[in-house]
Amino acid sequence: MAKEIIKKTITKKTAPKKVVTPSKITSPVVIAPEFKLSKYTDKNIKISPRKLRLLATSIKKISPPIALTKLSLTNTKAARVLASALKTAISVAKNNYDLIPETLKFDTITVNEGPKTKRLDKSHGSHFARGVIIKRHSYLTIIIKGQVKK
Repeated sequence: MAKEIIKKTITKKTAPKKVVTPSKITSPVVIAPEFKLSKYTDKNIKISPRKLRLLATSIKKISPPIALTKLSLTNTKAARVLASALKTAISVAKNNYDLIPETLKFDTITVNEGPKTKRLDKSHGSHFARGVIIKRHSYLTIIIKGQVKK
């Protein structure tokens, strides 16, 4: 008698792997602060743009409140003009755009040439520019960047 070989396939029954899914992890949602720009322009300032630019470039890199104290200690007409414009620019940013005063930074400060008034003075005749006296004026633009109040 021939032995019959019965082939049985043995399948391993493995328990299903448990996939550990993390439950809902609630991480705090970080909202980036919103920044806005505030623009202030002052036209026809009766000071030479060259003199105003000397101080404007020196205060660009510091914050506006610190720049205001630095300008109050500087004894020039340009400092007085720039300080009054800066006070107004800070108050415009604070009141009209709802910006926090501690977060203010300068975005740009530009000083451009305004209109010139020319007049002749015969007493200066041949000394300079044929007696033409030129009074220069300036345009000042201050753009301040700051964080909006929530």
